[in-house]
Amino acid sequence: MHPIDWNESLHIGVATIDEQHGRLTDTINALLLAYMQGQEREVLAGIINELHDYAHTHFATEESLMRRFDGQYSELTIHLQQHTMFFTRIVDFLLEYVGDPQGELTPEVLDFLTDWWKTHVTGIDARFGKFLNQQGIQ
Repeated sequence: MHPIDWNESLHIGVATIDEQHGRLTDTINALLLAYMQGQEREVLAGIINELHDYAHTHFATEESLMRRFDGQYSELTIHLQQHTMFFTRIVDFLLEYVGDPQGELTPEVLDFLTDWWKTHVTGIDARFGKFLNQQGIQ
């Protein structure tokens, strides 16, 4: 379990999206740090709010861009499904954890979060960035 190194290799070439991706990376890293320091419950509520805000802002940004090129972006459906899965699995789990004093945040959950994030950004989001760049959006 290691923090995510946000660097140029994770940028997709669209400034607004890269900025939002950086924000989520910071939030994920804050959760990892809190967990490693044994204080995740104390900061979890704030991190959940940050993830919630990020998800709505970021997904709305990407979805707006996807729909702007309706019919041209071939991965629209799968991309939206991935966003929904991430949001519901992560946020739902964190809400359950906060609501259950006996609940446990495990390294496996944090590994899932970081692995999913890196795979998503370097995979479908990178392809979406190339598509947007071809449409003249930087």
